[in-house]
Amino acid sequence: MSTSPYPHDSLQRLQAIERDIVAVIDELCRKNGIDYFIDGGTCLGAVRHGGFIPWDDDVDLGMPKADYDRFCALAPEQLPEGYSLHTSANTKGFSGLWAKVFKGGTRFIDDNSFEAGCEQGAFVDVFPYCQLDADPKVAQAQCSKARMTQLKSYLKHFSRPKLPASTPLKPLVELGCKFVHATIARTWKQEDLQKAFDHAFDTDNPAQLWTDAAYPHWGSFETDVLFPTVDIDFDGLKLRAPRDCESYLTTLYGDYMQLPPENERYTHAPVILDLGDGIDVMKAGH
Repeated sequence: MSTSPYPHDSLQRLQAIERDIVAVIDELCRKNGIDYFIDGGTCLGAVRHGGFIPWDDDVDLGMPKADYDRFCALAPEQLPEGYSLHTSANTKGFSGLWAKVFKGGTRFIDDNSFEAGCEQGAFVDVFPYCQLDADPKVAQAQCSKARMTQLKSYLKHFSRPKLPASTPLKPLVELGCKFVHATIARTWKQEDLQKAFDHAFDTDNPAQLWTDAAYPHWGSFETDVLFPTVDIDFDGLKLRAPRDCESYLTTLYGDYMQLPPENERYTHAPVILDLGDGIDVMKAGH
């Protein structure tokens, strides 16, 4: 019996929409010489499954920070009709400090976006990758600043950020998050948080080490692991991937070819999912 939180074929329909979004992004990037690579579970899916991990419900892309900035500047004008770039600067209730590309006419509202009042569509995440400072202590401070700034943005928008199961004194931490959200987090200015995040990894002394600015705790990667990016097959598309997928995925997942047990197959299942036909499949069971 399937344990998927998605009714009927709605996960496959969502994946098809995300595939369309990433194809549009790929075309824009190739046209403009913008470098990117499939990130995280998307890269794992390409290597292990030739496309989506069967239970996965999102697509992640990484871009070197300079390319990310160019993408964010060009996308509002160059994305085709029906696709749009979203950041904390242009979208109400948007809690991430990275960018997303939405498919128009769809809704993907999870618990957090519901609480934040963010009208989120089916999307693809686009993460900036930044070079760490060559001084390990400075690099550690950079990562801490980026993580803390993102946490502040979450706490500004909602009271229940996702915490690892291993979090010490987790119930107390959750209570503290609710208190901070209800009090001081309301006073933080989103534009200040975004600016701090955007400049968290500024350095005049870069190492040949890169990290995802939004999730630096996932690890760091040597330049020649990520670049130059290479083509890879993904569900019938040719997308860009890290140069050394084996090293990249081993850093992230260890024995990445081993399937996790069913009870550890994480999804981002929303509370509202409209795939473009005006029907909330999570409610209607269509």
